Amino acid sequence: MTSQELGASWYELFSRHAEDLYPGRYTPELCKELAEQALEIKALAKAKNSLIVAHNYLYPEFHELADLVGDSLGLSLKVKEQKPERVDFESVFFMGATAKIIAGDASRVFVSDKPEVLGCSLVFGTNHAWLEEWKRKNPDGILVTYINSDAYTKSISDYISTSRNTDKIIMHAVKSNPGKKILVLPDKFLGYVMKQRALATLRAEGVAVNPDDIEVYDLQHNGNWSCCYVHEEIGPDAADIALMQNPDAEMMIHPECGCASSCLMKVHSGEIPHGKAYFLSTEQMVEHARRSSASKLIVATEKGMIYRLRKEMPDKKFEPISENAECRFMKANTLPKLLRSLKEDRIEVVLCDDCCDPRHPYQDERVVHIQRSVAKKAEAGIDRMLSIV
Repeated sequence: MTSQELGASWYELFSRHAEDLYPGRYTPELCKELAEQALEIKALAKAKNSLIVAHNYLYPEFHELADLVGDSLGLSLKVKEQKPERVDFESVFFMGATAKIIAGDASRVFVSDKPEVLGCSLVFGTNHAWLEEWKRKNPDGILVTYINSDAYTKSISDYISTSRNTDKIIMHAVKSNPGKKILVLPDKFLGYVMKQRALATLRAEGVAVNPDDIEVYDLQHNGNWSCCYVHEEIGPDAADIALMQNPDAEMMIHPECGCASSCLMKVHSGEIPHGKAYFLSTEQMVEHARRSSASKLIVATEKGMIYRLRKEMPDKKFEPISENAECRFMKANTLPKLLRSLKEDRIEVVLCDDCCDPRHPYQDERVVHIQRSVAKKAEAGIDRMLSIV
């Protein structure tokens, strides 16, 4: 296929599924330019035996270009399973780092820009010194850390969890460590929702637990408030307004959303009818939408997810809860950056033999280091999670 043919195909596809998400972005000229870049990228990736993976939240061109599209952990596990010579991980930086932790020396892992550009408010908002002090004050305490975190935080944690299973990990931690303090971090909204779900299930099972023993990290650090800034802006009234405007729709809510905890209370109280709101990870959203009999679904997460849902299920209608739900860090990934990374072999995530401060790893224009000992401890927490759920 020529770049002109691919560009025309993409223009038709993006106009159909993404025009309302990114108004005016996808002109015929831009689509032709993107197609030219994509063909060059695919040729270089083939020559370098690279597997290109892209997160659900990226621009549509990445959905079309990538070999795999999905969530952070799912993509990392695919990398480990396939053991490609090279991986170009298109996402925010910590996700590429997680892939390297899981893949180890079996695959070279590249990201297309620096950690501060492909950042995350959850990572920037984690106070390592405070966590170390918490562990000192609670020597038997248990850290349950969401996978959306940096390598060092993972390495000092007892369990890693995801938006799919944090409640189950909390339950396991409670049962395995009765009476011990548990800290859930770094996302306060996900933490609150998953704590309540875990407590409800534990009580139903007859397990005695003091709610105060489960603490949710909720601190300001570096101007960040222990949350995803995109999901935080999907506030408490967003779900009510969306359901009022779309009475026949179902709502799929990511647990990181600012509306998640209030929605959960309204579901429990009956204010939101049973079967109208579901708290789901991005991959669970895909699974739920396929099973659901609803013809219209409101999606409460970063709007890049909408493109995948619309493309995979064109017979259903998917609407973003907010047209402003867009992550500047995810959208900092571009095809020109990926092309440069492939041409120049930059920026590689490498394991080093304890050569740097684990909290502030070495980086330059070509590499970012993770201490091998840090990676080993972080991987242990991930493996522990996978053995439980």
